[in-house]
Amino acid sequence: MDNIGIIVNRDRDVELKYTKVAVESMCGVGINTLLLSEVADILGFENNRIIRKAKEKEILKDAEMIICLGGDGTFLKAARKVYKKKLPILGINLGNLGFLTEVEKDEIKDAVNCLTNNKYVIEERMMLESTIIRNGQIIGKDTALNDIVISRGALSRILHVRTYINDVFVDMFPGDGLIVSSPTGSTAYSLSAGGPIVEPDIDLIVVSPICPHILYSRSIITAGDRKVRAVIDESYTHKAMVTVDGQKGYEIRGGDIIEVKKSIHTIKLIRINPKNFYNILRSKIYFRGESLKRDEV
Repeated sequence: MDNIGIIVNRDRDVELKYTKVAVESMCGVGINTLLLSEVADILGFENNRIIRKAKEKEILKDAEMIICLGGDGTFLKAARKVYKKKLPILGINLGNLGFLTEVEKDEIKDAVNCLTNNKYVIEERMMLESTIIRNGQIIGKDTALNDIVISRGALSRILHVRTYINDVFVDMFPGDGLIVSSPTGSTAYSLSAGGPIVEPDIDLIVVSPICPHILYSRSIITAGDRKVRAVIDESYTHKAMVTVDGQKGYEIRGGDIIEVKKSIHTIKLIRINPKNFYNILRSKIYFRGESLKRDEV
């Protein structure tokens, strides 16, 4: 591995303590490291044979792999930048839950050694493509790793969403909105809305209503090669939003159509000593529960 770029959330690594560990570990085994100029300056690293200060665009252009330090939100933000370039990405968890950023703080040195010795696997994850259509014209298009969320605005007005799968009418969902999730995103917002937990390497799409104002509503699972179409009720006169991976928002209104399907793109996740999905699930959910209990004391 010749060049590895580092992306860090400085709100999560305020003193860049863990970034420094990552950089020094990489330099120690002879990996060329691409680092944002301002981060390198704070850490006192100068341009040399091993460390290269660069702008983010240069890092994404010249790196063969990206290491992302932060929480799942940081990872999703970074994933949106790297997927088209087909760059593998490794997440180091500096957040709370960390379903996507599976390497923990005390595992950084070991993870770098594994990268050096090719003791890792690359797992390709399905992504979703969303298209927003108004009056027959496309007004927005985006790609998500986790989910596409349709939600009402600030006012407490029920949002009515007519939902179709492959142009077959499913139901009208009145409530706070709709989540269209990939398998990877099944443990994110979809889980909070009562959606199913899905193994991340399965090819399917999950549709989950948010706080539905009907008694019988449940999540729907459909095949990955099908298209989900959500139509906002024409009589809806208030603001609503489409949010992509919690990173980018598009304002929508009554009559707008949101189409979601499997993307032609995938994201390449680097897995170090790949853990059983259910072991990860138990440990992460248990950790979150225990953490909340401590906060209540």
